[in-house]
Amino acid sequence: MSESVEDYILTVYRLEELCGVAKTSQISRELNLREGTVSKVLKRLRDEGFVVLSKYRGVKLSDLGREVAKKILRKHAIIEVFLTDFLGFDKLKAHYLAHKMEHLPDEVVEAIYHKLGEPSLRYHISFVRGLSEEDYERVMPLTKVTPNKCYEVTHLYVELSTVLEKLSKSNCGYPCVLRVEGLGSKGVSVSVSGVEVVFTYQEGESIFVKEVQCDE
Repeated sequence: MSESVEDYILTVYRLEELCGVAKTSQISRELNLREGTVSKVLKRLRDEGFVVLSKYRGVKLSDLGREVAKKILRKHAIIEVFLTDFLGFDKLKAHYLAHKMEHLPDEVVEAIYHKLGEPSLRYHISFVRGLSEEDYERVMPLTKVTPNKCYEVTHLYVELSTVLEKLSKSNCGYPCVLRVEGLGSKGVSVSVSGVEVVFTYQEGESIFVKEVQCDE
């Protein structure tokens, strides 16, 4: 299976987890491709049995497509463990890099997994990053925050490529603290390490945060 096909399947999976269904326009933004190109590929994936298309509603993965997505997510989780536990990257940077390395050959990823001692992957495959009970009560999506307050990113519900790119370019470390500047028509405007970033409301629904004290 080609890397581009895997990208489509995993993108549909993540958007479906977040929104219930993936729209062509959303997939186009995530993959940075034209909607016409996306539509043609989705029809091919439908013919090959990976997705189910519903006119005017969007696209969902078939059972076969979901099986493929979960295999890719497992590779992502193994790479993430390798980057954090073996190479010492912080969790946010590891998310970003693992996103880029999901297409490594299976034999390479499995060799890494065995070298690591076959650790549990449940924590990494889950989109909730091991929050305490207290944190569960305090977290909220970025779309529910209050301007002029600060929030720490606790986890990403789904790892959208646009979110990871923005966090990476802002040099947000771990823990990643955001200062909310405002909520407007384009989305949630935040300051990250002095860099202003705007997350769309769809992106904001995937970013979970808890309020923290702002550093003066």
